[in-house]
Amino acid sequence: MPKVFSRAVTSSSEQAGQTQSSRAVLRSYYCLCGDFVLVLQGKLDRLPRRKTDGSYIIRSKDGEDPIKQPARKFKLNATPGQRCLIKKKGGQELEIRQPFVCSRCNTTIAYQSTLPPAGDGPFLYILKGSMTELQGRLPPDAFEGEEDLQPSEAIRTEIAA
Repeated sequence: MPKVFSRAVTSSSEQAGQTQSSRAVLRSYYCLCGDFVLVLQGKLDRLPRRKTDGSYIIRSKDGEDPIKQPARKFKLNATPGQRCLIKKKGGQELEIRQPFVCSRCNTTIAYQSTLPPAGDGPFLYILKGSMTELQGRLPPDAFEGEEDLQPSEAIRTEIAA
C-alpha cells in the first residue's frame, strides 16, 4: 500500500489578521410572520429615522463624501409591491413609493422612492415595527405611537358575564 504525504500548510484563525469584512457585524431580521427578510451591516435601531413616518433610513448609495456618508451593506428578501403616490402631511408635495412586501404574508416592510430592485435608489426605508431581530417575537417598536383602545360597552358586558 502506498504512503500518502501531504504538503498542506496548516494555520489557525488566531494567526490571521482581522479583515474589513470580519469587523462588520451582519444582523438578520425577520418579518412578524417569522420569514427571513433582511441582512444588515449593523443594528437597525442605530440607524437614523425619517421625520415624516419614523422609518429607519438605510443609505444604499454613497453620499457626496463617501467617508462621512458611506453606503450600508444589506440584502432585502422581499418582493416589490404595487407602486403608490403619497401626499405628505401639511403640504402639496407628492412622493412616489415603491413598497416591498414579505413574500410569505404580503405585509409591507420597506419602501423606496425609485423603481425596483431594492437598493437602486439613494435610500431604502424600513417601516418601524415591521421586523424583528428575534424570530417569532414582536419588536419593541411594533406598536409605538399607537393609542390604547378602550373596549366597547358590548365587549365589556361579555367579558363581565
